[in-house]
Amino acid sequence: MFSMAAVFRTPGAPLTIERIALDAPGPTEVLVRIAAVGLCRTDYHVMRGERRVAMQPMVLGHEAAGVVENVGTQVLGIGVGDHVVLTFIPGCGRCRWCRRGLHHLCAEGPRITQGPQLDGSYRRRDLDGRAVGAFCMIGAFSERTVVDQASVVVVDPDIPFDLAALVACGVPAGVGAARHRARVRPGERVLVVGCGGDGMNVVQGARLAGASMIIAADLVPAKLAWARGFGATHAVNAEGAALTSEVLALTDGVGVDHAFVCIDPPATLLPAFRATAKAGNVVITALTPDTVTDIKIPPLELFVTQKAIMGAVYGFASPRMQIPDLLRLYRKGDLKLKELITRTYALEEINHGYADLEAGKNIRGVVVF
Repeated sequence: MFSMAAVFRTPGAPLTIERIALDAPGPTEVLVRIAAVGLCRTDYHVMRGERRVAMQPMVLGHEAAGVVENVGTQVLGIGVGDHVVLTFIPGCGRCRWCRRGLHHLCAEGPRITQGPQLDGSYRRRDLDGRAVGAFCMIGAFSERTVVDQASVVVVDPDIPFDLAALVACGVPAGVGAARHRARVRPGERVLVVGCGGDGMNVVQGARLAGASMIIAADLVPAKLAWARGFGATHAVNAEGAALTSEVLALTDGVGVDHAFVCIDPPATLLPAFRATAKAGNVVITALTPDTVTDIKIPPLELFVTQKAIMGAVYGFASPRMQIPDLLRLYRKGDLKLKELITRTYALEEINHGYADLEAGKNIRGVVVF
């Protein structure tokens, strides 16, 4: 079988649209026809060489939904015709984390930048016969993909594919960071630095948790306006020390209970930290280039203020639990999904989509097939 795919070959270069060969699924794998895939900044970090992967060529793309077209002989609970969301961290079901229901901490997670399938082999080849990797063991920038059942969550068929794709990454990352990592409580005050795909969903998560003040911070005025539509009560400029002073002014000099760093942690972590109240939480949801090895937080300041700095991948909760829960919230009208999609693109327009992301034009761009 052949599939058109957007292939990553050279850091700093555009993705190339190529026809690749795709093998049949292995015993525990499924063939999925991709219907929609979000343009997440994580893939863009790879394209720019800011997050290194173990091989090129590689098909990027991980925030995806589609239809199952074939299943391996050992696949359980997934059938042909099922509508599915793909998870960028597999849930192997065997490691100590998966056995505790913490699939977002699966022991196989560190392998998602390597390229092979979960079983260590490959299902993709270019027209020269060379093995092609799959980012996050998914490779969703493709008409079809083969993934292990460990990366598949079946969803109800009435959910539009473009909306279903969003709950594969950006929505649980943001909503979950507020609800599961920081555990925002009613009446608390929240700062969200960076109102893109993750940050806008932190705003939603804080609203769902009952935060009394949600301060959106960004450099793009349009994003600050959009954030108010998702629940932000205040908007400030995200520029350096000005961020800290504006937040402290809004909070009578106390600071927020929870700050979320959703863009450029090397530049925004310290201002967000200093805008946080004593004993508050600072949650990092954004990816940092792997060339950055430290961030300056004065140890004495950390000690005296007794604040906590923590990371949140997948919103610090199992995607197998979060995805159905988020779709229930959407059905009830409590969670906005359609409003997150600023523009859709064809596969051939994917590089244009990432140019729009870099220019701050989108909350989320989505490739639809």
